[in-house]
Amino acid sequence: MEKKNGLLTAALLATVLFMGGCSSEDSEMGTPAQSGSPISFSVADVQSRTRTVYEDWLQINWVENDEIGICSPSDNVLPSVEGEPKTATYKVTTLNADDHPHHAKIEASVQGTYLKWGNDLNAPAVFYGAYPAERIVTYPDENNAVFSMEYYTNQECEVYSSENGVYLTKPDMKNAYMVAKNELTPIGDHVLLSFDPIMTTPDITITAGSYEVGTGIIQPVTVTGVSVIMPKKLSSSDLNYKITSVTNGNITAPRGELQDIANGQESVFIQIDNNGKKYIDLYEGESINLMAFLPPIPQLTGAKIRVHTLGSTDFVITVKDELKAQSRITIKLPDITPETTKPNNWISKLDDNTSLKSMSIPAYVCSDNETSDDIKKLLKKGVRAFELSGKILDYYETGVIAKEKHYFVKKEYCEVFNDFLSSEVDKNKDNKEFVIIWAGENQDLTTGSDNNSSYLTNPITSATSSSLVSSLQNGVVLMNKIHKSPILGIGKHEYYFSNQNDVRLCDYVTISETLNFYGNDDWKVQFIEPDKEDNNKAIYNQIVTYKEQSGCTSIVTIPGAEKSFDSSYGDLLLQAVIDCNFKLRRNSIQQQ
Repeated sequence: MEKKNGLLTAALLATVLFMGGCSSEDSEMGTPAQSGSPISFSVADVQSRTRTVYEDWLQINWVENDEIGICSPSDNVLPSVEGEPKTATYKVTTLNADDHPHHAKIEASVQGTYLKWGNDLNAPAVFYGAYPAERIVTYPDENNAVFSMEYYTNQECEVYSSENGVYLTKPDMKNAYMVAKNELTPIGDHVLLSFDPIMTTPDITITAGSYEVGTGIIQPVTVTGVSVIMPKKLSSSDLNYKITSVTNGNITAPRGELQDIANGQESVFIQIDNNGKKYIDLYEGESINLMAFLPPIPQLTGAKIRVHTLGSTDFVITVKDELKAQSRITIKLPDITPETTKPNNWISKLDDNTSLKSMSIPAYVCSDNETSDDIKKLLKKGVRAFELSGKILDYYETGVIAKEKHYFVKKEYCEVFNDFLSSEVDKNKDNKEFVIIWAGENQDLTTGSDNNSSYLTNPITSATSSSLVSSLQNGVVLMNKIHKSPILGIGKHEYYFSNQNDVRLCDYVTISETLNFYGNDDWKVQFIEPDKEDNNKAIYNQIVTYKEQSGCTSIVTIPGAEKSFDSSYGDLLLQAVIDCNFKLRRNSIQQQ
């Protein structure tokens, strides 16, 4: 009977109806208040559950130890300790309080820290509340009824049922922000706060079609998560929500409004926790349900929902209707066959104003055995940077006495890059990708067999770490890998990458089991040591368990990226790096 997250088939829920409670007038009929006495609070509740969850019919239930932040700017409300802010954290302690089926009692979380009545017991008092308390950054005051809440775009849903190939999940309800406001004359009985859920809540069901590879072997669709790509974003690093009306009573319209909305793109990524695995294998006809919590942006139209999967797949649906209260959507993946696969064009889904230094780019170090078809497969899987080897390269010489070698990519491989990057190629119409290439140490890359010709349709030789996606689309960025010698034995051997004008682009680092995340001032190429098979697994686990992503991976070379369904974790790590681009808030302070 109980559903942990209100699993309505693919519903998009914005403002959710809260189970009714008492009005402020109902509350004022109690005993008189006493100056200096602690204020008693309660919240509307339905029944005891395992946690705060969305239930059938869009009800919300509280449970013991849920924590709420409460404040009051009113002069007749005081802190328990003189001089302290008039804010306090309360936790749910008793359900069905006062024998009322819709009330839950809350008490101060920290002993001795609470709100109390002042001397004026005839003037009305205003109270504001927000859930969860741990996400509150700032409280409303006498001049501004705004809660500032920490805002996370990296979320996770946990699988709790898998009967008959139907995977049901429960979201992290810490992302289900709720606010409350009540205004009343001081009373001795509890002050009732009824909370409005404020987040826009897509409830998405994914159903897998058939997946038949060229051999005829049936393989599953491996889903690593879902991203909801919004055409608007928050201009602030926090979610700022202004409460405009008393929230006690039934919801008929929003009683508040989101602040600091700007044009631009932002995504929320929903990762999967499948009994510890951060992905799910869906065979034909199997499905999974995921729920996201989005900021309540009004008139939100044109949002896109992207299903992140391993391999050469790219599933995106545009939500034509406005995401608003109680709207619904169902996603069904098409059959995936060798004839219907599309390249994993993940860069094309990013904002055009995304800079290189805020990107996470999977790379591949060629072993000198790769054919042009191998490069083509890696491109389709999402690899966007390559260290090229001798078999793929050729060179010409200049100079008479001191001859210099100038390396270029052989024509047959250039044609692979050109075809992949073309927006005219069949099944690649939305292509806005780019590729980064470099050769071995001190092998400077030119565009072609001489200085006057190029085998590449759109070579880019002047990129910087601040270059935007819009300036790199459909191009091949050429970089040089140069050995930097220590002076008089002081220092260490370092590598750096530069364009052909010798302008420093980024550093080179070698890593084993731990990946680095960088902000705007740092951008590096991270080479994973290929000698230890466990390196990929360790770094993959690091990425998928990193809850509060505050930076990007930059370029990461991935041993075994060419392998699928293999113990090397190459394909999983490849997709995990790609997914980082949809978890990071690029308009946050760290990424401005």
